[in-house]
Amino acid sequence: MVNYETSREKFISLSAISTGIREAITGKFGDSLLWIVAEISELNVRKGHCYLSLVEKLPGNAAPVCELKGIVWANKFEKIITVFRNATGVDLAANTRILFQASVRYDVKWGLSLVIEDIEPKYTIGLLQQERDRTVAKLKEEGVYLNNKNLTFPLVPTRVAAISAKDSRGYEDFVNKLETNIYGYHFKVTLFSSLLQGDKASVQMVDRLIEIYNRRDEFDVVVIVRGGGGAIDLNCFNDYRLSRAVARFPLPVLTGIGHTTNISVVDEVAHADRITPTDAADFIVEKTREFETMIENLGGRIHEAYLDTTISEMNRLQQAADRIKVQTSYRLQNEIHNLSTTTMNLKSLSLNLVKNSNSNLTFKATELGLHIKKFVAAEGQCLNQYTKTLSISPLNTLRNATSLLEQSESSVRMLDPVNVLKRGFSITQINGKAILKATSLKAGDRIKTTFYEGTIESEVTGN
Repeated sequence: MVNYETSREKFISLSAISTGIREAITGKFGDSLLWIVAEISELNVRKGHCYLSLVEKLPGNAAPVCELKGIVWANKFEKIITVFRNATGVDLAANTRILFQASVRYDVKWGLSLVIEDIEPKYTIGLLQQERDRTVAKLKEEGVYLNNKNLTFPLVPTRVAAISAKDSRGYEDFVNKLETNIYGYHFKVTLFSSLLQGDKASVQMVDRLIEIYNRRDEFDVVVIVRGGGGAIDLNCFNDYRLSRAVARFPLPVLTGIGHTTNISVVDEVAHADRITPTDAADFIVEKTREFETMIENLGGRIHEAYLDTTISEMNRLQQAADRIKVQTSYRLQNEIHNLSTTTMNLKSLSLNLVKNSNSNLTFKATELGLHIKKFVAAEGQCLNQYTKTLSISPLNTLRNATSLLEQSESSVRMLDPVNVLKRGFSITQINGKAILKATSLKAGDRIKTTFYEGTIESEVTGN
């Protein structure tokens, strides 16, 4: 046992402390190989050796509570990384939780480290599967697991909102496939750039979905695409918050995240999932083609129905025309017969009418002759009477008129002013007007008096 001095005058060397620590660790762990669980926070490969920073975190706490160095020597690293890659589909990387076998070593110069001899990939895969299963169970419990799948996919999904990395090869393949489709369809793709792996990927993709939701009237479908990856790389697609956002999204969500196995929760809850971005593009093109084919088939059926209806109507019209022709011929024959019968009846009636009319006319003529004779005789008597009356009446009228004329002439002679003047009367005038009353004159008026023989003028001196 090393005797460590604790007084200030009796100090010990740093190497002695390191040696004591090494002896303590060796005494505790020796050369034992321990199975340890930790999360890789950093990883660097130098000269074939892999240097790791291993941390332990409490649930719900991102800050590590413990951190140690780890190393995989080059003679073991190639084998370990190959086995891990074949099992998980990805290389060892930061943020991966692993179960590894290691020995505890303490070097007086390099300090404490864990020398890793083996890594169990099934543990990592199991953790991912457990997280995935928990997410699926929670979505089913909430009743939103099938929401997006139950949406009606648009007939012509030409407006596409894409969530991907701007420089992603998968996104380039997706866009190129849409632009070069053999049918010549035109699609409008709007990119919402996001991380596609790592701790922050799921948060960013949820944020992109929120942005798309706020502009949802501009799009027909949402597509999430990336260029592939293994189970660990795709673990962000098992995130509960992201999976729930996809499941509840009001537009159909299509995934093409480049996986061949281990379908993610986002794939499960999306309206449709495709293995690669190009497969996702093909799905959109084919859906558009299905609509066009439906329209073409509908047009064909309409055309066939039109032809069938046209032929049926033509046959019906021809049959109707034939019936009309027969009925017209039959009706025409009946009408000709009726017309012939009517003509004969009319001819017979006309002859009878003419005969009757002739008889009536002869009778009427005889009757009219008698009436005329009677009328002429009566009128002749009246005319003789008028003649006698006219021969006497003018003489009486002339005598009466002559008598009246003589009486009038006598009256006129008596009223003649000259005869009146002869009887000693005179006419007094003022200004050419006869004076009827003396009161109409005043002193100074000049008046004119006419006698039978002669005229005098005088002036009124008094009234």
